Amino acid sequence: MNTICYLFIFIFEQFISFMYFKSKYTIKRNAWIVLLCYSISFVLQYVINLTNIPYLNLLSFLICNFIVVLFCFNTTFKQSIFNIVLLEGIMITTEIVVMYLFSSILGIDLLECKNNDLIIFLETATTKTLYFIVAYIISKISKKNNDNSNIVNKYSILLFLMPVSSIFVISSYAYLSFNYEINKTTNILFTCSSLIMLISNIIIFVIHERIIDILITNTELELEKQKTHINIEYYSELEKQYAASNILIHDIKKCLANIKTLSTQGDNEKTIEYIDSIYEGYEIKKIKQYSSNKLVNVIVSRYAQLCYENNIEFFSDIRNIDFSFIKDSELTALFDNLFENAFEAAQKSLEKFIKIEIDYKNENYIFIKISNSTSSKPYFQKGLPITTKDTKKHHGIGTKSISRIVKKHYGNLEYNYIENKNIFVASILLKTD
Repeated sequence: MNTICYLFIFIFEQFISFMYFKSKYTIKRNAWIVLLCYSISFVLQYVINLTNIPYLNLLSFLICNFIVVLFCFNTTFKQSIFNIVLLEGIMITTEIVVMYLFSSILGIDLLECKNNDLIIFLETATTKTLYFIVAYIISKISKKNNDNSNIVNKYSILLFLMPVSSIFVISSYAYLSFNYEINKTTNILFTCSSLIMLISNIIIFVIHERIIDILITNTELELEKQKTHINIEYYSELEKQYAASNILIHDIKKCLANIKTLSTQGDNEKTIEYIDSIYEGYEIKKIKQYSSNKLVNVIVSRYAQLCYENNIEFFSDIRNIDFSFIKDSELTALFDNLFENAFEAAQKSLEKFIKIEIDYKNENYIFIKISNSTSSKPYFQKGLPITTKDTKKHHGIGTKSISRIVKKHYGNLEYNYIENKNIFVASILLKTD
């Protein structure tokens, strides 16, 4: 039993190490090489354990895992050392906690149970399950190297019901085994069920990680699709503008000749009407650069056109801003949601207008302010405006998206309502570094 127990210990420790570093850093070797490296590490640690020298076991854990991590993952020397020492600290701490649990709460003295294979196995299973939980939580909290770390599953916390339940059940087995006479068959059943629970924990967490990877991939594809759509829209708009400009250039000589004829005839009224018809016909006033950023310019242009078509006055004061610190997908979500909310409110108001201002605030912040007319006083909940639409279940997502992006960039979001003027104002500060 001891041999099986130690085999299990080292296999599980290698699995925990792999899951921990896979969650924090990208893998730079293929799967077979990684498997081979961890297998060699497992064999070496198991052989060294046969010497029965505790300090040598701890040293072998540090050295073997350090070499494997540095070779297989995109991490630095210092990062590898820090995380390996952290893992060993977690492992030692969980062993102490479980020893206290067994002795103080369950009344089991592990030193007196050295020859009780079942107790030793159950104690080991409990220790490694707790070690796995703590290492997994820390890897998720400290995750820094994954750009998709914002994809969070609200229900992931429920996964921990499984390992916590396993610890309770396995500890109960140990308590029963220590305090009551249990036959060999029951001991085998306890051992097998504990092993099945541990394997089930591993499988569930592996499946969970796989699902997260699939969600990340699908999200990236959706964002790329959205970006492609924006690019198509941008270049389509450019093409329209160039076409209008070419037509204007082609006809400019005739237009100037006609203007000259009308002016020599002294018919000022017809001259003005003719110039206005050219101005309107070639849509000169629509060809405008709002921002040096392509995505911002497309979004602002789109809503400026919507305002024009719906008799909503549109004002803009956008300075030359560098938005390189924020992802294109976040930039799109931020401005699209801000404008969508403002446009819907302005449409229903009497004095229809939307005004956007973007400028630097100090050196490290960008200030964004969107003001719009509104027909009614908005309601707020926890500082955020809440919808008054009938289908409330499907609304409010845009506001939450804005809040999430602002929070990610260490900014500040504030909504205000100027009651005597019926104006709604959204003010945002974003940190640029």
